[in-house]
Amino acid sequence: QRLRDQQFYTRSLIESNIDALMTSDHSGIIMDVNHQMEALTGCTRDELIGAPFNNHFTDPERAKVAIKLALSEKKVTDFELTVCARDGKQTVVSCNATTFYDRGRTLQGVFVAARDITERKEAEQRQHFLMSELAHRSKNLLAVVASIASRSLSGTRTLTEAREVLTHRIQALARSQSALLTGGFEGAPIAEIIRLEFEGFSDQIKSDGPDVLLSPRVAQTFALVVHELATNATKHGALSLPNGRVEIHWSVEGTGAEARFKFQWQERNGPPVVPPTRHGFGHMVMEKAAAQDFGLPKIRFASEGLSYEIDAPLSAVAAAGGSPLRENTGTAKVDSAFNIIT
Repeated sequence: QRLRDQQFYTRSLIESNIDALMTSDHSGIIMDVNHQMEALTGCTRDELIGAPFNNHFTDPERAKVAIKLALSEKKVTDFELTVCARDGKQTVVSCNATTFYDRGRTLQGVFVAARDITERKEAEQRQHFLMSELAHRSKNLLAVVASIASRSLSGTRTLTEAREVLTHRIQALARSQSALLTGGFEGAPIAEIIRLEFEGFSDQIKSDGPDVLLSPRVAQTFALVVHELATNATKHGALSLPNGRVEIHWSVEGTGAEARFKFQWQERNGPPVVPPTRHGFGHMVMEKAAAQDFGLPKIRFASEGLSYEIDAPLSAVAAAGGSPLRENTGTAKVDSAFNIIT
């Protein structure tokens, strides 16, 4: 009776363990398992007992070597393996193997405890990806800042003017990074980029369009383009007059691989439009930098006001899963005074 009780208590202890437990003999043949091992492999206890231990792993040879190592070293051995269940589900497990003996100290086999660490491994992989992505984006961002500084500080501007231009261009770049944070660094919503750029504007601005998530690189370019358009409108265009208006509209036309992203900027009721005689950094951003991500934009210096249009394949500018999510419920307006210094 005492033996039966001891066996019952031992079995209860084994079954209550959160780890998948198994014993195998010298050759790696399974001798016993608990319920967690059954759940992990998708096989019953009767199906597991008598079968080779390494049958249930994606790398059977590595599993076999791990058992041999535990037997040869006769000490606790740690290793990681991936269990492949009967239904094809794969689970990464951290295994702890140790040898066991009978009362006469004769080696009987190996005792293995396996714990599911799939979530931890996925978290580690994501952390590694984020660190690599952060390093990559930091290098790109520093290159952009260097380019902005070089172009802003060149030309005929005074030091004070150049400092103001440089400061506000870098602020525009910072706003694009804020928008990226909204998108979890997987991309930036267009509406958020525009809101951050125009949060200091009056009701001279009207914008509308569906929610589209731009890829990080494209979002950075788009934020600089919008900033240069706003700066130009404030200094020379519609926003330089009380009755001037700027209408911003973006849309997605078509579906699937044929879907296209379109963006329109239209100024109205501003002073007479005069095409620029000098092409500085702002024009370079609006035309050449934009062309790299969106294709060559259309810029018209029409009598009714400057217009700027982008027409690009949605797949080239949207982040993964960045197709329209929902239509805006109405026209977006920003009601405070415009305060960017040009």
